[in-house]
Amino acid sequence: MGFVGAMAWSSNTFFGQIGRGVGGKTLIEWARRYGFGEKTGIELSGESSGLIVDDAWKRKNYNWGWTVGDTINMSIGQGFTLGTPLQSSVMFSAVANGGYRVKPHLLKNNQDAIKGRVSINMKPSTIQTLRRGLRAVVTGGTGAALRVPELPPAAGKSGTAEAPPGKPHAWFGGFAPYDKPEIAVVAFVEHSGGGGGSVAGPIVRQVMEAYFKHNK
Repeated sequence: MGFVGAMAWSSNTFFGQIGRGVGGKTLIEWARRYGFGEKTGIELSGESSGLIVDDAWKRKNYNWGWTVGDTINMSIGQGFTLGTPLQSSVMFSAVANGGYRVKPHLLKNNQDAIKGRVSINMKPSTIQTLRRGLRAVVTGGTGAALRVPELPPAAGKSGTAEAPPGKPHAWFGGFAPYDKPEIAVVAFVEHSGGGGGSVAGPIVRQVMEAYFKHNK
């Protein structure tokens, strides 16, 4: 199984092995390039920064260092990692727009925010692999909720995050149209107990259907 197939079917085993191979420092670096662990800068005073842990943080708070287990957990978004739906939207946008991290904004005429995009320095081949994987999620994997005639070809990714002692969280994020993206949407259903594709996926579909119906 390669990257595309592993994304299509949410293979934790595959990405755990990849994460172990590249190492915790690399995962931490790229998570931060995407904007995780800091506020996006949107015009909301109560915005959360989430959390991306490193060895120094863990030694300070738990009195022991980073482990291989932490790396494997982080490779699938588990463990200490905390992210917001808005941060995830920025991540999906970067893949959709060719590798730029954007600053989300509420006001249409906020020129500073509109101009505030920064390259995260992904190789074109990496972007292409990510896009192919996200498209495969919809065409033949866990994202069947977006495979409907009411939508243009879309791409996305499901996520089911363990959150003990409660039920798992359901996530789904994606963008459309696949070839020329206009919109990125992320849905998060707290402690839903269901899978990201079956619970959060239909919510993303509803938002996209409304968008494309309005913008025909």
